Amino acid sequence: MGNYRESGDVLFMKNGMKKTAAVVMAAMLIGTGAVVPAAEDMGIFSQTAIVAEAASVGKVTGLKSKTLSNSEIQLNWSKVKGASGYTVYMRKNGKYNKLGDCKGTSYTVKKLPNATRENFKVRAYKTVKGKKVYGEYSANWNTATNPQACKGLKVSSVGTDSVKLSWTKIGCTNYRIYQNIKGKWKEIGKTTGTSYTVKKLAPATKYQFKIRACKQDDKKTNNNHYGKYSGVVTATTKKSDKITQADIDAMKKELQEYSKSKATYVKEHYTEFWKYGIEYNTLEEFFDYYAKNCTPEESSYDDVYTIPFGETNIDEVTDLFKRKLDFEYKERNDVYYVVYIETCPNGHRINSKPCWAIYFLY
Repeated sequence: MGNYRESGDVLFMKNGMKKTAAVVMAAMLIGTGAVVPAAEDMGIFSQTAIVAEAASVGKVTGLKSKTLSNSEIQLNWSKVKGASGYTVYMRKNGKYNKLGDCKGTSYTVKKLPNATRENFKVRAYKTVKGKKVYGEYSANWNTATNPQACKGLKVSSVGTDSVKLSWTKIGCTNYRIYQNIKGKWKEIGKTTGTSYTVKKLAPATKYQFKIRACKQDDKKTNNNHYGKYSGVVTATTKKSDKITQADIDAMKKELQEYSKSKATYVKEHYTEFWKYGIEYNTLEEFFDYYAKNCTPEESSYDDVYTIPFGETNIDEVTDLFKRKLDFEYKERNDVYYVVYIETCPNGHRINSKPCWAIYFLY
């Protein structure tokens, strides 16, 4: 009876030593970040195999992302050698919760709220004896979904040099405002509110605008995510109650064309002038040549006129100068009058107040 007990004690001690060794090895690996199933769930030799496999599960590195829409984010990472698959986690309420498993190195997270920052981790696993053995978690990676498309964009008010836009509020960091400039859309401003006033516009001019929402996923970087553009709105600024430089430029062009129509003698005799064949060859080249080269310092003129900056009716002023051209061509019909206009912000010798000075040069 005593011999039986002795041999039984020896057998128990041997098995205990083996189990203790496996548990020690598991504890050592757990200290490295590897995760193994509980020792009591499998035999001694199976546990030893699991521990050995756990040691070879590498840590996921290179975790990055691509925002696909306002509800989807695609995660990508580097392949871990020998891994059976990967488990993806997303943080919620301070904890990382499992989203799902995948075999490859890409995973698309769906049905996320728009314009929202999210934080992710991934870890690799091996399947051994039907059990998953995990490696260490990757470094965390945060990014954001795109905002939704902006809606409700409208023109709230229009001035002579400004247009106020407004729209419906949505979740985002800020809104970006775009203007169609010479056929290309250019960002002209941003705001965290739901309205924006575009300033320094020309009077009586048509403009086009659109907006889109922006979500910044990390304030320390310039990683921005954008929603789709809103519809385009068109606004025409009001006509100014004062004469502007644009009005003066348009008047000059109109008066120059009117002067061409009155230059009957020049039209019939321009080939007889000594610069024909040297500086110009056609009537239009004649007109262009003199328009570019006539200045008050190098040309003749009979009078100089001024328009005060405070003048309000450009149409009346234009008609007045047409009548003056009629008079000048009646008095001297063998010349071509070039309309020359200069800005005098400090006044002119015949008008001490800020004005435009107009010459009819020949």
